[in-house]
Amino acid sequence: MSHEWISGFNLVPSTSLGGMLYVLQEYDHENAFRQTAKEIALAASLKLNSIRAGLPFYLWLKQRDIFFKNLDQFLELLDSYGMTMMPVLFSDCTVPKSQYREPVLGPQPEPVKGYFGGTDQNAFDEKIQAGENIGYSIVDEPEMEPVIKQYVSDLAEHYGKDPRILIWNIWNEIGNSGRDAMSLPMMRQIFAWLREADVSQPLTSDMWGAQVQGETYYAWLNDPHIFGEVDRESIELSDIITFHFYGDYYHTKQLIQYLRQFNRPLINTEWMHRPLGSFMETHLPLWKKEKIGSYFFGFVNGKPQMNVVWDFIKPYASVDQKLWMHDIFHSDFTPYDKDEIAVLKACNENKKIWEQKQ
Repeated sequence: MSHEWISGFNLVPSTSLGGMLYVLQEYDHENAFRQTAKEIALAASLKLNSIRAGLPFYLWLKQRDIFFKNLDQFLELLDSYGMTMMPVLFSDCTVPKSQYREPVLGPQPEPVKGYFGGTDQNAFDEKIQAGENIGYSIVDEPEMEPVIKQYVSDLAEHYGKDPRILIWNIWNEIGNSGRDAMSLPMMRQIFAWLREADVSQPLTSDMWGAQVQGETYYAWLNDPHIFGEVDRESIELSDIITFHFYGDYYHTKQLIQYLRQFNRPLINTEWMHRPLGSFMETHLPLWKKEKIGSYFFGFVNGKPQMNVVWDFIKPYASVDQKLWMHDIFHSDFTPYDKDEIAVLKACNENKKIWEQKQ
């Protein structure tokens, strides 16, 4: 293999609730970019070589030229540090239509204390996760199909041969928020459109243990396998199998063994959940040993409050909520746990793992 082991993270900018919309929008762009650039420089100092982040479809819809101009600038920043990007196009982690609000351009909302994501209107409350309330997505509207097709076409035209884009992550956690197979038709379309455009990068959609009705998240953590057809189709459509798993070391090894049957490269695009037993010290060396790419969740703690556990697991007595769920740095860039940073640095010292003798 000619590429390095992927050792990356999920970028959630610490200084705003707006995610990549905050970084790429026209409003206050210079300041937002400068703040996020500091976090990218910190990541580069640890020899992390890739980020995973959601692209703001809404920004493309409202400020198309600004979207591409500022995304180009952001990719140049990553490239200056030898880092790549795995963009996420759409996600099923969403709220019911009664709670849905269009993204905000301009100043971003301030956080509500004590909630993952910085808001009490999130996809992780008990009713949404139990399937009692069904999440809403803009892709549910039939008139959006030609608009989404144009969006995908624009991305393929601009970046379909760009080496700074490592992989196209078509869908984040399809089937979440009680949506089951609602997004499958559009996901299939996007895979087809990008293949018709002959993009040079691999395509993927994350397997994450999509729950079947009546099962809990712990069923997935304690018995990792395909729970729903959306996961099976994600694997069938993907060039590279990407997956999410926040379980402990023993069950993580079970999942790796299970996924080997598909005989495709593996990348874990979301992991590290201290209250559930997914730790930097145990899991990152495992990913490297098994030659599995890694994107742990979060980085610098701040307004998105990624340290707070999801609402739906707060009632579990076994969940130690004193531990940070995600993120490895405080907002002033001091480590949450110095031992974690030492392990991260040690694992990243040599990423040419395919050149080593077996």
